[in-house]
Amino acid sequence: MSIFKSFAALAVAGCALPLLVTLSLVGMLGAGAIAAGWPAFGGLLPSPGGFTLQVGQIVLAGSLSFPQWAVPCGPEPGALAMDPSACTGNPSPYPFSYQGFQTGQCTWYVATRRQVTWRTPSGSLGGNAGQWLALAGQAGYAVGAAPEVGAVAVYTDAGAGHVAFVVGVAANGDYTVAESNWSLVGPIPPYVDLRGVGAGSTGSPLEVLAGFIYAPAGLPVAR
Repeated sequence: MSIFKSFAALAVAGCALPLLVTLSLVGMLGAGAIAAGWPAFGGLLPSPGGFTLQVGQIVLAGSLSFPQWAVPCGPEPGALAMDPSACTGNPSPYPFSYQGFQTGQCTWYVATRRQVTWRTPSGSLGGNAGQWLALAGQAGYAVGAAPEVGAVAVYTDAGAGHVAFVVGVAANGDYTVAESNWSLVGPIPPYVDLRGVGAGSTGSPLEVLAGFIYAPAGLPVAR
């Protein structure tokens, strides 16, 4: 059963809000994970494929099946392309305004999982989500069109855009992201969801997939 939820347009710095989000099979394991015989959610991600959900399936933070590795500042989920950021702050595990990113925004969540070093021309760390791909490329990060475990997905729209952390990629190019301010918009606690996304898409008609940010220069890109 799916639950449809619509949202009024909101002005949010650093992250976009989709107007229509479909929540399906909330709190249930993805069929891909079951078929692969993977362990329970509490374990680390398998490598290199990571953890995958069916396209359109969402698991919300706070549900019994939500994995510990996906919370902000959670343990590293397997072999990933980029080094994790030194995640500090309070209240744990949800650091307040981590590295200047507003708590609960999509940029905030990704910054707790991947190092963000690029800056806007004005000097702001990271910038709005939709700026990340271009700014990261200029800063020496590898970028491209294909999802990879550990990469950052960048979506653009008429507003600030959206970013998400790729935690799994299926053989057909479908990918799974961990993110905040998408399903639990506002943002509101516990902020984070896991979501299955179709190859080359974003999961929202209002968002365009700009590309993916991989490892910084000199570090290997996960394959």
